[in-house]
Amino acid sequence: MKKLLFTALLLGVGFFFQSHKADEGMFPLSEMKNIDLKKAGLKMSPIDLYNPNGISTIDAIVRVGGCTGSFISNDGLIVTNHHCAFGFVAAMSTVQNNYMRDGFLANTREQEAQAKGLVCKITASYSDVSSDVLMGTQSTNDPVERLKIIAANTKKITEQENKLNPGLQCEISEMFTGKTYVLFRYQLLKDVRIVYVPARSIGEYGGEKDNWVWPRHSGDFAFLRAYVAPDGSAAEYSANNVPFKPKKFLKINPKGIKENDFVFILGYPGRTFRNQPASFYQYHEDYMLKYVSNLYDWQINKMEELGKNNESIQIKYAGKIKSLANVTKNYKGKLQGFRRVGLTQKKFAEEQDMQKFIEADPKLKAQFGDVVPTINNLYKEIITHANRNLFFDYIYNVSPTLQMAAAIDNFKANYLPLKNKSDKQNFLSTQVPKLKGIFTRVHAQMDPAFEIDAILKMFADARTYNEQNKVAAVEAFYKNFPSEEARKKYISQLFAKTKLSDRDFMLKILADSGDGFSKIKDGLCVLAGEINAEMNVFDALDRVREGKMNALLGRYADAKNAFKQKQFIPDANATLRFTYGYVRGYYPNDGEYNKPFTTLAGVIEKEDGKDFELLQIIKDLYAAKDLGNYIHPDLQDLPVNFLYNLDTTGGNSGSPVLDENGDLVGVNFDRAYTATINDYAWNEAYSRSVAVDIRYVLWTVQKVAKAQNLMKEIQL
Repeated sequence: MKKLLFTALLLGVGFFFQSHKADEGMFPLSEMKNIDLKKAGLKMSPIDLYNPNGISTIDAIVRVGGCTGSFISNDGLIVTNHHCAFGFVAAMSTVQNNYMRDGFLANTREQEAQAKGLVCKITASYSDVSSDVLMGTQSTNDPVERLKIIAANTKKITEQENKLNPGLQCEISEMFTGKTYVLFRYQLLKDVRIVYVPARSIGEYGGEKDNWVWPRHSGDFAFLRAYVAPDGSAAEYSANNVPFKPKKFLKINPKGIKENDFVFILGYPGRTFRNQPASFYQYHEDYMLKYVSNLYDWQINKMEELGKNNESIQIKYAGKIKSLANVTKNYKGKLQGFRRVGLTQKKFAEEQDMQKFIEADPKLKAQFGDVVPTINNLYKEIITHANRNLFFDYIYNVSPTLQMAAAIDNFKANYLPLKNKSDKQNFLSTQVPKLKGIFTRVHAQMDPAFEIDAILKMFADARTYNEQNKVAAVEAFYKNFPSEEARKKYISQLFAKTKLSDRDFMLKILADSGDGFSKIKDGLCVLAGEINAEMNVFDALDRVREGKMNALLGRYADAKNAFKQKQFIPDANATLRFTYGYVRGYYPNDGEYNKPFTTLAGVIEKEDGKDFELLQIIKDLYAAKDLGNYIHPDLQDLPVNFLYNLDTTGGNSGSPVLDENGDLVGVNFDRAYTATINDYAWNEAYSRSVAVDIRYVLWTVQKVAKAQNLMKEIQL
């Protein structure tokens, strides 16, 4: 289900620009030539912003895991968000050295700490490969075969490009579903280290209470550094590595910006869903968003319960809780946005008008008359079985150990029927590395104390589904273990006996690349096998629907283009994008106006010693009015956060906010609660994004952290 509903690229509508008016659009690099940037307010030369044949501002932008960052020194120093670095800081924290709580500062290069697992990417080049990806799809009417052809072509092109570009990582991104595909070549940075992450009370001041809201007073920033091998090539962590030398790094504007100033962002926004069919919106509003937010709420409460009065467990769960809390509050904001805007109803009304327009024209009717009805029928099937399919989507998500068991069961199901020695060897050579990858990823997350209750919770929820959504494996489980006590005892015994969480045992099997997995006899594998047997049947049906949708969405886009007569741009898909706007407040609710800046005075006012805990040094600096050279001339105070009407979404976290001259004036980290609906619909009236003001960043580095080494490096 996830593949059908989330991986198909969706469409967004772009418009031409008018002076001092922001418009919807996360523009790909290829579309930037169509924007009248001078009229919008840009003072730097557009060729210095994006030069496909030379060095320009985009060369300073880097993808930091699932976030964005920017280079701010010639020695690979990166500024991004505190919350983008938080998980890596939490991973190296202990009760004795709680860097998560107290912050981390490296005063020398030797003290910089490895951000284990973090890989950064820089967009090196791109090219359209649509015709090559779609080659052969015209010869089949089988929707599953169409997907196989696209997947095979994508793999072939990617492998060829990676051989031709050994120093790069090549990826193909779907820009328009079933229509347009672009090959992106990325320079990799595999050795990334933590330089400075402020204390949690600065980096997420107010915690979840203030998350996704305005006014905001968060110092959500962090400094990392990228390293490479001495020859400049991408390399894993090594003491011999040297700081990366970016082609371009950003200049910082310590004077910042003021209200109504032009600003822009370059970043890697994740996923938006702007022009999906109306039934897609119905599914998300009525099922997916509610299901996930409720499940995540339960997980958060359970982890907090397990970590109560135990700092070690609190540290263990901190990163996960933060991630879950961020999503669930975001989803609740989206649900509010759906209701306030009446988005689903508007989409259905628009779709009905489009269908009437198509049917009134014989040529259009012949081309597109069946598109909307067919899509609606496919979503009718999806919605009918929404709860059951969501169960299958998330049951392994809540239990990493059961996920490993499921992977082994699928391995055995596909390996054991093989008779030919060559077929067996080929299978092992491809599948054992995949199993090793899964184990490496999930082992650290394995946690029986949490997983046992999580499985039982999801099973209990599944028992409440109607007849069309019953899960046979759950029904059989309840029949075999009628009482709550018996069910918990049985699942607990499975976890007590399993060897799937035994690192030495698993790595030994993985090391020999043999068929040791086929000989594993484990109760969790049996349970996962019962779930898999049912899930795989429904996954096959989903695959057929996905194939049909892949072909339909391309035609849907063409039909909508004919109806609206507007220029389309691809929706966000984690590739480099440009968006622009202005520093502005807004009216989130009737009679309520939100100003575009918050200040240090507001930080002090919010302190309560609980949700808003403040370092003594900040109170002392404020009392002494020691604000350095960072006072906003109109506010006569130190600016902390500011609002702007740019088109952003997840993945834009850490994106540099740049002024009319291309200088760094802020670090994007959030949206206001009313703008969480941005993934589905953007509107200048309610879409506001939030950045930490560069003046607050500099003040914190200079006055609070006293990191003069960093101030010197960024030439301030």
